[in-house]
Amino acid sequence: MSKRKQKLQGNWKDWSQIKNFIENSLVARLKKDQKNLRILSEGDLQSCVYYQLRRYIKKTPNWHVLNKLYMGKKGDTKKVPDIAIVYLRNDGSTPYPCFLMELKETIAPLRPKSVEGYNDDIKKLKSLIKSNKGKIKRCYLILAVLPPHNRQYSHGLENRNITGPSTGEIEDVIQKTNYTSKIMPIILNTMYDKRSRIDVRFQKKHGLLRRYRK
Repeated sequence: MSKRKQKLQGNWKDWSQIKNFIENSLVARLKKDQKNLRILSEGDLQSCVYYQLRRYIKKTPNWHVLNKLYMGKKGDTKKVPDIAIVYLRNDGSTPYPCFLMELKETIAPLRPKSVEGYNDDIKKLKSLIKSNKGKIKRCYLILAVLPPHNRQYSHGLENRNITGPSTGEIEDVIQKTNYTSKIMPIILNTMYDKRSRIDVRFQKKHGLLRRYRK
């Protein structure tokens, strides 16, 4: 496919290309950001997601990337997804929140509070899908797995004594939330190897950058 065909046109049909970008290119770029120590907190994750989406959509008319979109019916409790990609024609009056994203920082090891956070976010997304039938194409729960920044470590690769939750473990927990096919979990877990161990030198850099104290 040529670059011309891949270019967004500024119409409603662009949604399928945007979906493909999120589920492939965006995920790859976020993993690269995590490896390069650009994602050290939930705030960093939000900045990176927003930056990559803005770079992709650029000046495409009618498509808007928004932080903290206030949603919900008047009089009801507000529901605020972390990121929203909204379609609104210049001459239109109805915004379509096509894609919604909830972002989470998960610090190893996996705790009940983390699981509770997943449940709350998925409930929020399910509620928004139900109240916006026909408008929302897909929702995403993006989780960045991070090491504890205040954990003691030993120098060298031979002492990989800091372990974290595996991607499979997190997926199993999310499966129990009964999320719908319109919600896709995305887990960024590049800091740990297949045995859930972290390079302690990487851990040291993470800790210094996360909390600077003399």
